[in-house]
Amino acid sequence: MALIVRQQRLKLSLSGRLAIKVIAEPPDKRRRDLDNILKAPLDALTHAGVLMDDEQFDEINIVRGQPVSGGRMGVKIYPIMHEEQVKK
Repeated sequence: MALIVRQQRLKLSLSGRLAIKVIAEPPDKRRRDLDNILKAPLDALTHAGVLMDDEQFDEINIVRGQPVSGGRMGVKIYPIMHEEQVKK
């Protein structure tokens, strides 16, 4: 992920509370536990400088997609506006 961030010249360091949606498209039809998927990508996003710490996530959504050759993972990160932030 760090390579992708550098290649795209992304200047990110997301702060505040965040939500993430992950779509995991496995390389084949073998059984996999979705809850085992998150550790490595979240650590990679932190290492790449996209976010400050994976502790920032208040919402995590993981979706199992259809198998695709080689496997693929889509990630969408967005800020969460808590009630007290909206009232300001």
